[in-house]
Amino acid sequence: MKIQIPLVYFFSIIALSSCEQFLEVELPGQEPRMALNALLDPSDTLKVFLTRSKGVLEDRDFNVEFDLVEGAEVYLKDPDGQIFPMGYINRSRPYEPNAFYFLSGHEFREDQNYEIVAEHPQYPTISTEQKLPNRIQIKSINVVNLGPRADSESEFEVTVKFEDPPGRNFYEVSGSVLAYDSAGMYYLQSQLNPEPVNPAYKKDYLMRNVIVFDDILLNGSESEIVFRTSLWRDYDKELTIKLSHVSESYYRYYDTADLQRSSRGDFLSQPVLVYNNVTNGLGIFKARNTDQRVVVVRVDD
Repeated sequence: MKIQIPLVYFFSIIALSSCEQFLEVELPGQEPRMALNALLDPSDTLKVFLTRSKGVLEDRDFNVEFDLVEGAEVYLKDPDGQIFPMGYINRSRPYEPNAFYFLSGHEFREDQNYEIVAEHPQYPTISTEQKLPNRIQIKSINVVNLGPRADSESEFEVTVKFEDPPGRNFYEVSGSVLAYDSAGMYYLQSQLNPEPVNPAYKKDYLMRNVIVFDDILLNGSESEIVFRTSLWRDYDKELTIKLSHVSESYYRYYDTADLQRSSRGDFLSQPVLVYNNVTNGLGIFKARNTDQRVVVVRVDD
């Protein structure tokens, strides 16, 4: 018995069998480097977190997200060129890495540049600079009760007025709410959830309860940010409103990092590069200077 095989099918089998081969691809930039994370603010302390970067094909421990870098020489350079070595503190627990390099008792000055340098024999030396922004004072806060919602909360509109100085500036608005009953007993406490009234300030991908914005739409000495939030009814409340003058690196880091996290797993989204300002390594050195006010909201307001 003869079996007839179509020529197209026959040649397809030959083509598939002849194409089985291995292709070696070089992935540049996979050598481990130090990754830094630090926040500069007007306090007298500074924490620097150092970890080791991993290549895309490197094995990863499911329970440990970061590889800590111990034994590094980390120091701060102040605006006068003085060098301050930083000590190492390890408070890690199983599956909870928590170690950092620490400097205490230092006075950080507004509108001044600071540099962090980290050296380790196994990795390239890294460095990064940051300027501490000036504190922008809150001029006034106005809270208006817009009425009850369908649930047990009422909606409030909050207007925060301040002066936007010359130059390019970046801001973050955050806060908390503390509710207590008629006897003065604290009842509930939570973070404030500000929703900007101006849609230009709204970013649905933010992973924190904050508003982060620049000064493109602000009006100098008559600047304001208006947002709405829901608060519990039938309780007196203390609203703590924070206005932070942040560095451009702070703004760009959280803007890109939150966008990357929110789009993770979405194969149709465009890739997002997280902002990095560390020379010869990875990470972020950011700065923030915060002014805050407490506003009391009564039940009858």
